[in-house]
Amino acid sequence: MWVTGSTLQMWMVALFTLAIFSVLYKDNPFYRLVEHLYIGTAIGYSVMLAWFQYGKPTFDSILFKGKPHYIIPTIIGLLIYCRYFKPIAWLSRYSLTFTLGYSAGYVISKDFRPLFITQLTATIKPLWHSAGIGSTLNNLVLVVGVVGTLTYFLFTQKRTGIIGAGATVGKWIMMLAFGSAFGNTVMARMSLLLGRVQFLLGDWLHVIK
Repeated sequence: MWVTGSTLQMWMVALFTLAIFSVLYKDNPFYRLVEHLYIGTAIGYSVMLAWFQYGKPTFDSILFKGKPHYIIPTIIGLLIYCRYFKPIAWLSRYSLTFTLGYSAGYVISKDFRPLFITQLTATIKPLWHSAGIGSTLNNLVLVVGVVGTLTYFLFTQKRTGIIGAGATVGKWIMMLAFGSAFGNTVMARMSLLLGRVQFLLGDWLHVIK
């Protein structure tokens, strides 16, 4: 009986998955092999994706589409590789400087309002909401949490009295927020684990349906 391509692919995925899980027992050559294959494949795919989506279209525009001004950002981008040659490594600073400056200016001009102004205005809530006690409590928690968190980072005053109480409230609010974010991350990783277990027991071994 000939082994089809899909069957071979399924066995490879299953064995690679088991090799990754084997690190739960201890570090071993099978885990390191699959780890290196995965990282190498991901990097190779990223390099080829960047070349065909950005590099090649840029060079085609310079050479064949009559856009010679594209050569300026191309040269600036290529300067980053000067860091691998010690005599001219200082030239890479120009590339980094231009990239960071352009990125900062772009973010400030485009994302300042949605990332700062919109979030700032969203925290200005009335302490009493006509919709009911639930909305009122929600607004109260939001306002107290924002003020307490900002107070926690107020380092020009001693944390005594109302400043100390506000800083304590801010600390607990941040702990709850970080805990919620961490729990969400754990649940996301658990969903990935369940997906792999379902593949092994269902698609591969047909133990479950």
